[in-house]
Amino acid sequence: MPNTSIPATAEGMPNATRRALLWGIAAASTAAAVAVAPDAHGTIATEAQALACDQAENPELISAYQKFYDACAELKEAQDSLEWIADEWRHQWPLAPEGLLLGANAQDGRYTMPAERDIIGRFLVRDTSELTKRLAPKFRREIRKTCFVLRTAAEEKELLKRWKRSTPTGRTEKALARNRAYRIKAIKECELRIQLADQYEAETARLRGVSGADAARLRVRDADIRLQKAADEVSQSQALTVAGLAMKADALTVTASALMKITKSDESPLGQIARFIESVAEVAGRAAV
Repeated sequence: MPNTSIPATAEGMPNATRRALLWGIAAASTAAAVAVAPDAHGTIATEAQALACDQAENPELISAYQKFYDACAELKEAQDSLEWIADEWRHQWPLAPEGLLLGANAQDGRYTMPAERDIIGRFLVRDTSELTKRLAPKFRREIRKTCFVLRTAAEEKELLKRWKRSTPTGRTEKALARNRAYRIKAIKECELRIQLADQYEAETARLRGVSGADAARLRVRDADIRLQKAADEVSQSQALTVAGLAMKADALTVTASALMKITKSDESPLGQIARFIESVAEVAGRAAV
């Protein structure tokens, strides 16, 4: 099964109601500017009207932010659909055979090899109490749940080729016989793991297909790409009001949330930028509400 996870761009996404308020305020400011356009004599009646014109938001930013708003909703809907599939098929999803398990704590991202995952691609953290053949009692007591790296059929087939090409050696007849026996045993074990991996991978692929998980993950990925493009369009549009600044901060906060969490406490210029963006979003958010 693929060693990927669903996109998490919109994790920590600001409240949708606040986003709607920002869009509405900016749109209203532009409407106010239109309402006080020069009269038939080409003059503006009052200073208040001039001020209203000055506070009109950039229509291009409003349009870009509306696309961003819609993209956020689309991504949320796609993610919710994917989560529904995960819940619906949770009890039909098979655990990998114990013979295919390798290193533990794969959920930490410490390995480059494929990890055991659920039907929508998240790390599958399983109970260790039943893994009596693989894990020592002390390990099972200390680590009750963990995610494992998996042996794959493709990797085991390559390993089998290497074992079959190998020629046992030994300085004595006894050592040679021992190494020959070890090679035969390794080949048999490798063939058994290939059989297990083929069956497991075929069944998980079948379930992902019939459940619609693969299609749902593609939908999330495509929605995430559209959100990134919409946010970039917001960032490239000029803001003329506080609400406009909030729109730009909002879009950046959503698409760069993971980076901002990492750099927010940093003393570098990148950390200063992250804190500034967060402050703009907070202040403008209070103004919007």
